[in-house]
Amino acid sequence: MKAFSNLSFRRKLIGIILASSAAALVLGVVGFVTVELLQFRRAMSRELGILARIIADNGRAPLGFNDAKFARDTLLASLAAHPRITQAALYDADGKVFADYARAGHPRSPLPAVRPAGQEFTRSHLALFLPVMNEAEQVGTVYLQSDLLDLYTRLRTYGEVAVGVLAVALAFALLIGLWLQRFVARPVESLARTAQAVVSRNDYTLRADKYAHDELGTLTDTFNGMLAHIQDQDQALKESRERFEIAIAGATDGIWDWDLKSHAVFLSPQWKKLLGYEDHELASAYESWESNIHPDDRALALAALNRCRDGKLATYEAEFRMRHKDGGYRWIHSRGGALCGADGKPSHRFAGSHTDITERKEAEIQLRVSREKFESLVNSLHGVVWEADGATRGTVFVSPQAEDLLGYPLERWLSETDFWEKIIHPDDRSRTVEACQRAVAAGNPFQLEYRARTADGRVVWLRDSISVTMDAGKPRLMRGVTLDITEHKLAEQELEKARHQLMEASRLAGMEEVATAVLHNVGNVLNSVNVSATLVSDRVRQSKVAGLHKAAALLQQHRGQLTAFLTADPKGKALPDYFIKLSEHLSVEQSELLRELQSLTHNIEHIKEIVAMQQSYAKVGGCLEPLPPAPLVEDALRINAEALARHRVEVVREFAEVPAVLADRHKVLQVLVNLISNAKHALEDDRPRDKRLTLGIARNGNGRVKIAVRDNGVGIAPENLAKIFQHGFTTKKDGHGFGLHSGALAATEMGGTLAAHSDGPGEGATFTLELPMAPERTN
Repeated sequence: MKAFSNLSFRRKLIGIILASSAAALVLGVVGFVTVELLQFRRAMSRELGILARIIADNGRAPLGFNDAKFARDTLLASLAAHPRITQAALYDADGKVFADYARAGHPRSPLPAVRPAGQEFTRSHLALFLPVMNEAEQVGTVYLQSDLLDLYTRLRTYGEVAVGVLAVALAFALLIGLWLQRFVARPVESLARTAQAVVSRNDYTLRADKYAHDELGTLTDTFNGMLAHIQDQDQALKESRERFEIAIAGATDGIWDWDLKSHAVFLSPQWKKLLGYEDHELASAYESWESNIHPDDRALALAALNRCRDGKLATYEAEFRMRHKDGGYRWIHSRGGALCGADGKPSHRFAGSHTDITERKEAEIQLRVSREKFESLVNSLHGVVWEADGATRGTVFVSPQAEDLLGYPLERWLSETDFWEKIIHPDDRSRTVEACQRAVAAGNPFQLEYRARTADGRVVWLRDSISVTMDAGKPRLMRGVTLDITEHKLAEQELEKARHQLMEASRLAGMEEVATAVLHNVGNVLNSVNVSATLVSDRVRQSKVAGLHKAAALLQQHRGQLTAFLTADPKGKALPDYFIKLSEHLSVEQSELLRELQSLTHNIEHIKEIVAMQQSYAKVGGCLEPLPPAPLVEDALRINAEALARHRVEVVREFAEVPAVLADRHKVLQVLVNLISNAKHALEDDRPRDKRLTLGIARNGNGRVKIAVRDNGVGIAPENLAKIFQHGFTTKKDGHGFGLHSGALAATEMGGTLAAHSDGPGEGATFTLELPMAPERTN
């Protein structure tokens, strides 16, 4: 650019013409080529998409019948008729290569992994993926790859044509520019020569030649007029130089000049404009100054002027009000000086300047009003307003509320640099001071909350809201407001206590649900144990063993004559038959007792299992661990098994293979027991006979596993779905409203969710517990 700036006007003009022509041609060619290439790319994409669609439509059958040979040798081999297709493939639904194709003579490169439907241009090829759909199901994917030889061939052709056109056009533009530039260059060169002559000779009588009545002709006339005006002003400038030099020494605003000999007064146009007048509207006279001074300020202004004029003051300076053209008054700062004679008194000239200081005066008034408002606001606040040094943190200002709030006299705040640190509670001092130091160093606004000791020994909570003023990267001032937040903190503590109590109540409610279900189940089994024990007791009490004792007593009585007794005595002759029948009866009785004892043993073992399981769950809790979902569901079912069996509820399990979940064992059991118990209540005896409880386990995407508890019971009304998890809401007469609420809280604490769905009353309900999958362990 520097070399171009130093060229002659003619050469610059030729260069501009050539550059403009070249730029226009290049933009036109680039635009044309760009549009052509974009259209050619779209045509290539469209043709490749049509070809891919044909392959996809014809590829459904081979994919459906797993005929990879037909897909490779017939379907994809037909692409040989398209010389630009370099590579193709047909993937199955799992993303595996089903059949592939590569153009003869083209190096076979690894096939890419399946991607979503779309196309991609690279520097070397165009790639396209298209799904193969069978009705609404994707059964595979088509991949086609085409080279860009046709595109690059067309681009090279456009480039060669563009270069030729550009060369011819520039040559033609150069010829036209050489012929036309003289009509512009010659007047400009003439004007430049004249200007150089005026400067070199300092001759303002020279004039430039005019060649035409265009803009350059107007410029020439203006230049010549300017020379004439400069010639006229040269003399006037010499006469005003002395007056200008005196005025510039006094001020640069409105200038006034007083000739003490002739009593002539000069008032500059700016002097008059300060009062709202144009130069011709106000006379340059002493009366124009004195008569416009505010009556209350006139004596002061005249006294200051007279002392300077009499030589008592070296300079004149005064502030007073002057009447404006609009009737109002403007504050003026008047300054001046005089040329003094040998006697030290002003000889013949007194001059100075006027400065409008109305805005400054109004700002001073506003500042005073603002300060009064600030003091009123500070005094009305219920907090302490303060200001401290940014480096030492020593207090430089503190409002009177500090003494009311903390009881310390204000003098201690202002005199003791570390007073603020002293009143901070010892347990909070280190933390608070360090936090303040970090925030002040960063220069950002910040808040501090800490405890402080009052003068009478009380402990109060304070909150400081602080801003920092920085200077050259260092803290200069700290300003802040300190509020007493003791009541707020006490309220927070009460709220936190209430929250903990609510959480504990919810937790105990969930534990009560589990314990109730366990005790209910154990009670049912104990009923069976009691029945079995009663049967065994009755059997033993009614046993024929007593008859065996009587028969043995008879044999004992006739020990010496057993043969005669058994053959001749009627009672003895009946004993063999009696023993045979008694043996048969005792055998049957033994079998029945053994069966009842086995049932009794089984029920006792069942009770031990339930108690052991409850104890194992009671021991764990509060920690997340990888857990398989199915055993958790089975444990919850086992606790409710007797109740479900008594109500003749059919339990359906739909357990899919899923990974372990990251959960709290006790909380999951609490939620599931509650959900199964609620489902059992929804399937009361007045429900249809096909009472069914379906438990499902499946993946739910996004790294989660869902456990669904679904019943075909009474259902849930739409208006109750939105509030079913609210604390205290229940539809059961004896319900407490803790179960589902605590279950939702437990699910949230484990990083999961608990949701409910029902199509309405009588349509059953589904409760879904979602839990995050446990992370896979790595070595």
